[in-house]
Amino acid sequence: MYSLCYHSLYEPHLPSRRLGFRTKSLHSRVINRVELLRLPQSCQYKSSRARKFAIPSVAESVSSSRTVEKPETETLESVGPVYEPTPPNRDLRTPHSGYHFDGSIRKFFEGWYFKVSIPERRQSFCFMYSVENPAFHKKLTRLEEAQHGPRFTGVGAQILGPDDKYICQYTEESQNFWGSRHELMLGNTFVTQKGLRPPNKEVPPEEFNRRVLEGFQVTPLWNQGFIRDDGRTDYVDIVKTARWEYSTRPVYGWGNVGSKQKSTAGWLAAFPVFEPHWQICMAGGLSTGNC
Repeated sequence: MYSLCYHSLYEPHLPSRRLGFRTKSLHSRVINRVELLRLPQSCQYKSSRARKFAIPSVAESVSSSRTVEKPETETLESVGPVYEPTPPNRDLRTPHSGYHFDGSIRKFFEGWYFKVSIPERRQSFCFMYSVENPAFHKKLTRLEEAQHGPRFTGVGAQILGPDDKYICQYTEESQNFWGSRHELMLGNTFVTQKGLRPPNKEVPPEEFNRRVLEGFQVTPLWNQGFIRDDGRTDYVDIVKTARWEYSTRPVYGWGNVGSKQKSTAGWLAAFPVFEPHWQICMAGGLSTGNC
């Protein structure tokens, strides 16, 4: 598992149209997290045909990556994800794990990237989330553009799955986005259940499914959501909908196990003059679930 944190006050590289977002250099602060998760047990991918993968153990996962693929006739036990609330003082939490928006109206972008790898199948899932200029909960009016200059607003979720299958959902509104100030925890509701309020913090998966029709929630231990492609991309193989949930057992943060975790860029990361900045939030972990 690998986790990256990136932020800048100057000219960050924003997701391009090839990933479903417009490209523009902004005078902003950016956080981009990358997390690679290796599934030791099971993962399923649903497009027009459901794909099922199963990896029985960590040891076998490491050794089999050096050999030829297993025979198709072999069956492996599938284990479902198990939800656990995020503890308040997690041992492997790294510096800069939290959401960095400070409430000001300066240009701002923050993004998170999670990758789930299945070496036996030579396939991966990449989960990408982003928020832009959350000081403005909706698209800027002409008056606001005249006062603050043009800028993009909103929240996005993208998945790049096996065989380069892709899906993207984006909204120009960010009032339903939430993030923890000190922990790798965030979520957003694109469409809520009628008559119910969207979550503004981590909730158990059953409650999330009851209150959220389309959206996501992410923690170091749990990742789940449902999104619907919004049709903005017409040059890749699109999946119309995607639902996922998987649990993670962190193994490595960024630093020695059992010791205080470190900032990837060292003590200089505390000063904005050296931005853009990135942070590895999780260097390794074991996950199981379905998508």
